[in-house]
Amino acid sequence: MRAALDRYPDSPRLRKAVATLEGESIDVLRVSDYNTKGLAGSESIADSGSVLTALTRGSGVSVGKTDAGGSFGIGKSVGILSSLVRTEFWTTRTPGSDETVFAGCTQLTTHRTPGSHDPRQLLGPMGTYTMISDTQDYHYLRDPEPLGPFTQRTEPGTDVYIVGYSAAPDDPGLEQVRDAMIDNFMAAIMRGHLVVEGMTDKGRWRLASDNLKHAIDSIPDPERRTVMQAFHNALLQTPIVRKDSRLGEMKLYINVDDALPRKLNTVVMRKPLMKVHTYTNTSIAAKYAAVLECSSPEGNRILRGMEPVRHDDWQAARDKENGKAVLRSIKKFILEELRSRVRRELGDEITIKGLNTLLPAELQIDGNPDRHGVRPTNGPGSERESASLQGRETDPEPVSNTGGKSVSIALTKPAVADDSGESVSTGRQRGGETKRGKHAAGISALGRSGDGDSVIDGGSLSMRYWFDARSGDYILVLRSRTGGTEKGALRLTAALDGAFGNYTPPVEEAADISGTAPRRLNVKEGAISNVKVTGKHPTRLRVRIKGGIRLQLGVK
Repeated sequence: MRAALDRYPDSPRLRKAVATLEGESIDVLRVSDYNTKGLAGSESIADSGSVLTALTRGSGVSVGKTDAGGSFGIGKSVGILSSLVRTEFWTTRTPGSDETVFAGCTQLTTHRTPGSHDPRQLLGPMGTYTMISDTQDYHYLRDPEPLGPFTQRTEPGTDVYIVGYSAAPDDPGLEQVRDAMIDNFMAAIMRGHLVVEGMTDKGRWRLASDNLKHAIDSIPDPERRTVMQAFHNALLQTPIVRKDSRLGEMKLYINVDDALPRKLNTVVMRKPLMKVHTYTNTSIAAKYAAVLECSSPEGNRILRGMEPVRHDDWQAARDKENGKAVLRSIKKFILEELRSRVRRELGDEITIKGLNTLLPAELQIDGNPDRHGVRPTNGPGSERESASLQGRETDPEPVSNTGGKSVSIALTKPAVADDSGESVSTGRQRGGETKRGKHAAGISALGRSGDGDSVIDGGSLSMRYWFDARSGDYILVLRSRTGGTEKGALRLTAALDGAFGNYTPPVEEAADISGTAPRRLNVKEGAISNVKVTGKHPTRLRVRIKGGIRLQLGVK
């Protein structure tokens, strides 16, 4: 390292590398896998098909089965680039073997041979840990002692040691690594195919199927947390399955949720259940998160061959025979099913020509201040309503059309009693009387004691609803926030004078319309009994309120 710096003394990277090696301690990240096969083959030059050689000395090569999750010879560069000293070590053990192999690699710059003053005696940039007495072949170390404080490898699998881990100061607890594992391997963790543990001197964490949801809910960054929750909810839904002549079985998981901050698009993956790419659909205006999975043997093989070395896309040019047809089939499947789901849950979309000329110039569309409804031509515009059209027509904006039957109203937060965030409670629960007078508008109020049935906690549900003008009923779409099944009585509340309180709307009738045939639900004292909301798909209720009045509803 010092020889490389002597040749290039102005290199900041080499100066940093030397300072790191000369420090009192050095950060090392070990990444270990278990219940795997290790790196087969030998380090000998004669073993051209060795995956051990491909990883430790290969460059831009791919060795392994065509249906594997990845290949070797490419992943080495990730560790090298993450090392301040451009050094990476490996220990590996294969099933049935009684020895552990140690290998190492350093990537520096071309430099003068240490101890030589001849400028012609140069060493190349790549260095390999081997027995230097044999100049004709490579010999790696066998059964090494433990490296620093790390335990010795005694079972099949591989350890990767990144020496001088560059992200250690910014991520001492490996929380960024944890969040990246959730982002890229969520489906594999959910199904119990992968367990990830992180251990540092700051503490430890674990990701598994039994605690994944809690880990997602604990992500400190609110935007990242919302995104991960949306895709987690998508994977809890019942998948849409389609058979393809080339790819075999494809599955699509869709979570349509207008409470999302934006459209999150469709993540695609194959058999290893690792996120490969994200497909966007500009023709879908609704907010959703979706996951496409193709785990069939034939589909996994074709899609594996269409991935570049980074495994972050499916490229048609990599498969001249199937590439274009495969991508066309995948994108068609995603688009058709997204349109169908959005139409079923949110209604059709139509374009109202000239609508934008009626909107104020300062009105923001989708929260984007650069997309105004009007491009004024006779002044800066105003938010004040005008009796005449102002400005010239611009590109039309799609709006939701419910066929004249309903108006979609989004409820993004559960009802709370006051600004402190306390849950809504009844007057009787707070020591009040069991009866109250009529509402000022003549709406009957209910406050009698219940019958002892369990009540679903409003904080465990999300609700979207609209009023069906033709039938005079409310349509409620309920989802489980916990991912589990919520059962019991559903108690609704309504906002009076713009604020939610203890008012219980007078519910007359209710039915579960999630299935092919409506299921009538009992209504007792304004509470809807026997409601069941699973974590896999939303529950749809049809609710009639006395007098057909329109209210802003919430869940207690």
